[in-house]
Amino acid sequence: DRIYRVATKVSDLTNGQSPPLTEYFTKHPEALPARGKYVNIHAELMGYFARNLWRKLWEQIGPPRPDGDRSEVDALCSLDCDPEERFEKLDFDHDGEVSPDDIHRALKGVLKLSVDDQEQSLAEFIHSFADASGSGHVTVEDFQIFCTEMDELYEQDKWRLSWPRAFTPMIDADQEEQRADDGIKVEAA
Repeated sequence: DRIYRVATKVSDLTNGQSPPLTEYFTKHPEALPARGKYVNIHAELMGYFARNLWRKLWEQIGPPRPDGDRSEVDALCSLDCDPEERFEKLDFDHDGEVSPDDIHRALKGVLKLSVDDQEQSLAEFIHSFADASGSGHVTVEDFQIFCTEMDELYEQDKWRLSWPRAFTPMIDADQEEQRADDGIKVEAA
């Protein structure tokens, strides 16, 4: 008798994709969440990626550490946070706001990601996370909030960060050989 948390679409619990889950939920339909009483996995994942990409942008527009490493918490919330300087690095059109267009441009220019010029959904999600004041606009005031609260946000959300540390996958020699045959390269951290 264990309780598991499953991230999936509700329809996948009953459509046969996972025979044990389909069998269980066919016998116990009352165990399915009520319509509208569950989290949309697509929106949850997009929010997760947006939060982590905002963190990566925040790191990259901050002052470099003497050792060049921007991955630790002091790089996120250092004493010389300078919200105005960070803001200027993302307000590409100098209109006093960081817009989804500015964030989209930063994904390409600052993080060097390949993004579709026509699709800005991810930039809009990142913009909503960057809007710390909840005003619908990302201004220097939002950057001031991040400068004063980023260390606390980091500590609270540390478990959600997609890039907290490099990791070494645990695979055995047979798996490593198969991956090499398949052209998959796994490097130790």
